[in-house]
Amino acid sequence: MYTLDPTAAREAENFSSFLSETGKYKGKFIRAEKLVSSNKGTHGIGFTFESDSKQTTRFDIWTMNAQGEHLTGFKTLSAIMACLKLKNLAVGTGPVERYDYDTKQRNTVQAEIFPDLLNKPVGLVLVNTEYEKMREGHKTGETGWRLELVAPFEAATEFTASEIMDRATQPKKLAAIVATLTDRPLKNKPAQRQQAPARYDDAPPVGHPASGGFSAPDDDIPFANPLRSRAAFLSI
Repeated sequence: MYTLDPTAAREAENFSSFLSETGKYKGKFIRAEKLVSSNKGTHGIGFTFESDSKQTTRFDIWTMNAQGEHLTGFKTLSAIMACLKLKNLAVGTGPVERYDYDTKQRNTVQAEIFPDLLNKPVGLVLVNTEYEKMREGHKTGETGWRLELVAPFEAATEFTASEIMDRATQPKKLAAIVATLTDRPLKNKPAQRQQAPARYDDAPPVGHPASGGFSAPDDDIPFANPLRSRAAFLSI
């Protein structure tokens, strides 16, 4: 009547719906929302990643300043695009979930998104990082923990972005990256009263600019087919 499902057996221990540990994960992006900072006009993308075990985490990548100059996060976005075999991204409109700090509820609204990044297998290396909490642009004096992106990789092959660009025949870099992972506590913690440990289900973390990745000209993209039109790389 029943047959042991090893995957289901492992997932039975995942009591939380939120990822909280440093490590290597495979899954997909279920949110890729266009962001524009209200303070400086900085552009970025807000991601929600869902692992194969149905646990989620959120992070932001800031890619360009208001003048269109690339920030370090642009390299990270390029690495993600390489791992997803995407040459271009186009903005569309779709539903996103946002947290209302006043009502303490999550609401679904229509927003600008990047559909090409969604619901495609991708791997992420994430590190648990302590951060200073902020509200309306000001530090609250509190700290919490959140996962930050170290490096993406191709889920099926476990090639990193640079290995894809270099047409490597064996994935080697991912294991080296994972071997060096360790949680990142704040070196200089703010003076504050004793607090209860931060919970991952209290609210979505605000996010933090991710770094790393690569930047390369179109001529070096191994999966770009010169016989295909530019529109062929877009799903919308």
